[in-house]
Amino acid sequence: MSPREAGLRRRPGLRAYCAAVLAWTVTFMTALVLLPPSAHTTAVAHADSTSVTVQGPQRYDPGTGALGAHGTVTVSQTRNLVDQMVHVSWTGFTPSTDGAYVVVGQSGSWNVVHYPVVVYECRGADPKITDCYGSYHYGQSADDTNGEGFVQPAVGPGLQAPDYPTNEQGAVTAGDATGGLDLEVYTASQAPSLGCDAAHQCSIVVEPNYGGDALGFNTADGSANCADHSADAGLGGEATNVTFGSVDYTGTGSQSGEQCAWNYRTVVPIDFAPVPGSCAASATDVVAEGMPMLDRALTQWVVGSCLAGNTPVTVNASTDLTEPEARGDFLAGAPGADVAFTSLPADPAAKSARPYTYVPVGNTGIAIAFFVDDPVTGLPIRTMNLDARLVAKLLTQSYDLEYVPGLLSDTASVAGNPSCIFADPEFLALNPTGGAFTWPSCQDVTALNTLPIVAGGKTDLVRELTTWIMSDPDARSFLAGSPDPWKMHVDTFYRSSKYPYPIDSLITQDSSGPPLDPATGKPVDPAGGHRDYGHLKGFEWNPIQSGLDEVLRHLITATPTCITPDYDPAVGGHGKCAAEHIGSRGVLAIMDTGRAAAFDLPAASLKNAAGAYVAPTAPAMAAAASDFVTDPATGTQSLQWGNAGPAYAGDAAAYPLTVPAYAMAPTSGVSAAKAASVANFLAAVTDNRSGQLSGQAPGELAPGYVADTAVQSVQAGVALTKIRAAAGPAGPASTVTATGPPTTSGNQVLTPVTVSKNGTTSVSYLTSTLGGGTGGTGGIGGTGSGGSGSSSKGAVAGGSSGPTRSITGSTAAASVGSAKADTAGFGRLVLPILLIVGLVLMAAGPAALMLSSGTAGARIRALWPRSSRRFGR
Repeated sequence: MSPREAGLRRRPGLRAYCAAVLAWTVTFMTALVLLPPSAHTTAVAHADSTSVTVQGPQRYDPGTGALGAHGTVTVSQTRNLVDQMVHVSWTGFTPSTDGAYVVVGQSGSWNVVHYPVVVYECRGADPKITDCYGSYHYGQSADDTNGEGFVQPAVGPGLQAPDYPTNEQGAVTAGDATGGLDLEVYTASQAPSLGCDAAHQCSIVVEPNYGGDALGFNTADGSANCADHSADAGLGGEATNVTFGSVDYTGTGSQSGEQCAWNYRTVVPIDFAPVPGSCAASATDVVAEGMPMLDRALTQWVVGSCLAGNTPVTVNASTDLTEPEARGDFLAGAPGADVAFTSLPADPAAKSARPYTYVPVGNTGIAIAFFVDDPVTGLPIRTMNLDARLVAKLLTQSYDLEYVPGLLSDTASVAGNPSCIFADPEFLALNPTGGAFTWPSCQDVTALNTLPIVAGGKTDLVRELTTWIMSDPDARSFLAGSPDPWKMHVDTFYRSSKYPYPIDSLITQDSSGPPLDPATGKPVDPAGGHRDYGHLKGFEWNPIQSGLDEVLRHLITATPTCITPDYDPAVGGHGKCAAEHIGSRGVLAIMDTGRAAAFDLPAASLKNAAGAYVAPTAPAMAAAASDFVTDPATGTQSLQWGNAGPAYAGDAAAYPLTVPAYAMAPTSGVSAAKAASVANFLAAVTDNRSGQLSGQAPGELAPGYVADTAVQSVQAGVALTKIRAAAGPAGPASTVTATGPPTTSGNQVLTPVTVSKNGTTSVSYLTSTLGGGTGGTGGIGGTGSGGSGSSSKGAVAGGSSGPTRSITGSTAAASVGSAKADTAGFGRLVLPILLIVGLVLMAAGPAALMLSSGTAGARIRALWPRSSRRFGR
C-alpha cells in the first residue's frame, strides 16, 4: 500500500471532522448575513470617500518673486451633494501676512491681509469669473476684450448674489503653507441662477491672491501686468482682497482687480444628488406633514422613493409644519396629512378620524451647535461641555448681558449674575482648556450675542429639550429659585412657579430693565438713545418664527437674534444685532443633529445620566436608542430621563438628547391604493438595505440620523403589516404558535412565533415586559390605532393632539411584533436554530472522527502519540 493510499484510507474520520467544521462555518456565516445591524453600529453605504485632492497653483515667494512647487487643494466631498457644508483645504500656498510678512490668523478685515484665499461655488466644470456666485462679475457675459469677463464694469448692486446671500468665503494661509475653510454649497433650490443639481455640474474654485498689477498701475495703457508685483503692498494693495473691488486705470470703469488672482485658481468639479424637484411630474401618492427635525432624512427618502425602479411612490412632505400641527391634522383626517411625522405620540385619549399606528423610521437628536473663536488665535474652538443647568441658564435669559463694571444701575431680575456663559464659573469648571486654547471674554464676543439662536412655535424639539432639563435635579432646583454653588440665580421671570417646565414653545418672559440709566445713574432721558433701557431684557432674545432652517442660517452666518437696545433716530427705532466676524464669534444655536451633521457644525457634549459628557455622534445616538423604553399606552419609545432605568443610567456612551422619529399612518379608513402607497414608502424608509442604511445617496439615511434598533425594526414590521392590511379584506382570525425560546431586548422579552392567517404563515414575535405581563403580536398605537377595530365614519379629532410624554415615563412595554416575512425578522427566528444546528454538527464532527475507525478509546490512544510527536519537537 502506497503512502498516498494509506493516507486516503485514514481520512474518513478527518473528512467527517472537516465536514462538521465546514457546516459550522457555513452556519455562522449565514447567521452573520441574516443578523440585522447592531444598534451600536451604523451601516455605511459607500466605503469609498468622495473626497478629492488635486494639484494646486505654484507657491509664490514674495522675497524672490519666484514661483516654486505646486500646492494641493482638497475638497472633502464632491458627489451626492445637497445644501450642506464641505471642507476645502490647501497645502503649499503662500502664507498670508499683514504686509510686513508676519503671518496673520482669521481676520474680518481683509484690507491688511496679503495673499489671502477666496473660495467660490461656480457654474459648470470649467467656469469663468462670470459663473462664480458672489463675484463682482457674476451673471455677466465673458465675451469682453480678454474673453475672461474682467474687462467690464461690475455687475449692478444686489446682482452678485441675486438668489441667496453669497456663499463666497475668504480665509488665510498659515505659516506652514496650509489653510482651510467650510463652504456651504448651494443647490438649484437655494440659488436657481447657479442651477446646481443632478443634471447640471458645478465646481468649487479656490483662488489665492498672489498679487500682480491687475489694475494697471505701471502700464501706459492701464492694462494688467500680472508679472509686476511692485504694487502688491503699500497703497496699491494688489495682493489684498481690496483690489477685487477696485477699477482699473483705463478710465473705462472696468472692475478688473481680480484677473491676476484668477490665473492661480484651482477648479474642483462637484456633483449634486437628485432633489425632490428631480422627480418626474406625477400625481402625488402620499402627502406627509411634520417633524422639522427629520427634514434632511426625509429629503433623501422622498427622492429615493420617487426614483425607485420597482415600486416608485411620489411623496409630498411638508416638514415646515411642526409636530403638534401635523398630529392635529392627521387625527382630524385632513387631506394633506396621509402621514404625520412626529417624535412624541399624540394623546391616547384624542379621537381620530381613522385608526392608526406608529412606524419607527429612525432616530434623530437635538444638538447645541456653536461657533466660538479663540480670541488669541482667531481659530474656532471645536469642543464644549454643557449640563442641563447651563442650558437652562441660557434659555431663561439668566445672564446679566448688559452689565459691565462701573455701571450705575442694574436689572433686578438678573443682578449679580455673570455677564455671559463664558464668564460663568460653572461653564469654566466644566471646560478647562489646559492651555490648549482660550475661551473668549464677554467683551471679546459681545455678551448680548451669546444667548442661543432658537426656533419659535410649538415643537417636539422644545418639549423634549425642556423635559430633559427638568429631569435634572440641579437644573430643576435652579429653575425653582435655588442659586447654583457660585450664587448665580435664575432670572426671576422664569422661576418654575411662574413659568413651569417642560414647555413646547420658547417665549421671552423678561422685558424688564434697570430703573435708571446705567451710564449716569439718573432717570433715563425719554428723548435720548437710552430711552428704552427700562425694557432692556426684551431686546436680548428673539426666537425665530420661520423654523430650523433660519436657525441654521443665523448660526453659520454668526448672526444673533438680539436687537440693539439703543434707539437709533436715523431709522426711528432699533436695529438688529450685526453678524460677528470670523475670529471673534460667540454664537450658539439649538437644532437637530441632521442639520448639524450636514454642515459639520461643532456641537456641545452633554451630560448624560451616567455623568459622562457625550457629543451627538452616530455611535452615541445609537447607544442611547438602545436604551429606549416603551410606553405601554402608545407603544412609542423614549429615553426616560427622570426615571432612568438600569440601561440608560449606566450607559456612559449614550447621547442624552437622542429622540425617536415616527410616522403616524392609517391602518384603515383609506383607499387600498393609498394604503399600498403609504406602506411601500414606509417599507423603503424602514428597510435596512435602503432607508436605514447610512449614506448620502437618494433613499438612504442621511448623516446625523441613526437607524432603527432591533426592537424598533420589530415594531416597524408589525405596523407595516397593519397598514398593508388596509388594502385587503380582514379575513379570519390569526393562529399564533411559539417556535423558539425567548430573548431579551431592552425592557422587552421577545418570543419567536409563527402567525397563520388565511392559510399563510409568517414570522413574528410575542412580547412581554420584564416584570410584567404578556403582550401580543401587534397593536402599537392608541385608541383606534393599530388594531383591527374601526372608527365610525365622520369621527372628528377630539381631546388633545399634544404629546403624552411624562418626565418619569414608564417601563412597561406595549405589544409589538415584527414584519411579516421580512429578512431581519426571519433572521431573528432562524438564527437560534442555525446556531443550535451548528453546535450539534460541531459536536458530531469529533465524535465521527473518533468512531470512524475502531473504538473510541483506541482512537484516542492512537491520537495522543501523534500529537506528542508533532508538537513535542
